[in-house]
Amino acid sequence: MSGEIFRGLRVVELSEVWAGPFGCSLLGDLGADVIKLETYPRNSETRPLREPDPRVADGDGPVYERVNTHHHGNRNKRNIAVDIRTEQGAEILRRLIRWGDVLVESFSAGTLARMGFGWEVVHELNPRMTMVSLAGWGQEGPYEGYIMFGVGFDAMTGHASVRGYPDGTMSDVIPILHSDATVPLAWIFGVTGALMERERSGEGSYIDLAQIEELATNFPHLIAEWTLNNRLPPRLGDSDPHVVPHGCYRAGGEDAWVNIAAENDRQWAALAGVAGHPEWAEDGHPWASAAGRVRDREAVDAAVAAYALSAGAWAVADALQAEGVIAAPVLAPGDPLLSPQLHAREWFQAVDHPFLPDRLLGGFLWRMRPDSPSWDRRAALLGEHNEEVLRELGYTPDDIARLHRAEVIGDRYPEPA
Repeated sequence: MSGEIFRGLRVVELSEVWAGPFGCSLLGDLGADVIKLETYPRNSETRPLREPDPRVADGDGPVYERVNTHHHGNRNKRNIAVDIRTEQGAEILRRLIRWGDVLVESFSAGTLARMGFGWEVVHELNPRMTMVSLAGWGQEGPYEGYIMFGVGFDAMTGHASVRGYPDGTMSDVIPILHSDATVPLAWIFGVTGALMERERSGEGSYIDLAQIEELATNFPHLIAEWTLNNRLPPRLGDSDPHVVPHGCYRAGGEDAWVNIAAENDRQWAALAGVAGHPEWAEDGHPWASAAGRVRDREAVDAAVAAYALSAGAWAVADALQAEGVIAAPVLAPGDPLLSPQLHAREWFQAVDHPFLPDRLLGGFLWRMRPDSPSWDRRAALLGEHNEEVLRELGYTPDDIARLHRAEVIGDRYPEPA
């Protein structure tokens, strides 16, 4: 199987931040021709205009070209910057729709329709095109106009309420942008099905993906705990209601921690042996069974914590892994750069960029044989492919020059006031 299984697929992207852009990059990884249309002159959320901003890398050039989230979520695309609020800009989008196979947009519900590009219009322009809308709450319902990001989804699915420690408060809970990781895979799956349906019917499909619904499907046990048992799930921190030990334990060394989980009696016996206390797993001991360990959770945790503190995080993890016990050191964000595992698999990609030369960025989600995905295009500069794409859409050099003079297209944002 070729790594470019979507070669020939044409994708028009009107999305920001991560759920839309990263999914489009995955299609680009697999050979699709992705054209990202940035809504010039308005800057996107991942293209800040000023420093300081923790997402901006050191270097020369415009601030908005040095943002880490932009570089990770926008590889393998071409980029045009167009003011689609103008009639001339709207005509560019109409031509792109006629050109493409898939349109991906992540505006709030109804925004694109109010600009003249709802599903009915798109379908009339190109009956074979599949359109994906990624509004937070979907295209209808009492919350359809809400503006949402990952922290909002985290809160309103109930996910945030069950994280943190039992004696903590909601202010102690760190946001997890879980939907940014799962939504791209969900809508790509939908697009793949729509493309298969198009082979049968010749017609494109409309995919209305409400990100709040997609995220909720990741936590069915939380919903079931209430609907079936009429109980609110407890906040357990790093613990698990059915598995003991299961948590994050301080290890020897400065601010060193290790995650340990013994998910069955065999793993527990192995842990007990490594810790030098095989009697913990012997018949008759109150901790020999899973039920006994759950009943005596605090004492088991204290015993495992004492063992973990006796050595460094890597030493503890390696010793337990050698005996088949789940364990891993807790790494700081930069530590994976030193991981021999990731380097051995050549996961990191050295990417050349006009303003960020010789930087390592994260690689692909999978390998394929005989041909794996390739990083053919770094994240594009703003409007880098304006002329190239517009020529393909039938515009002459004079047309393009006029569009540029009229500020319908651009390659740099206006200076902030």
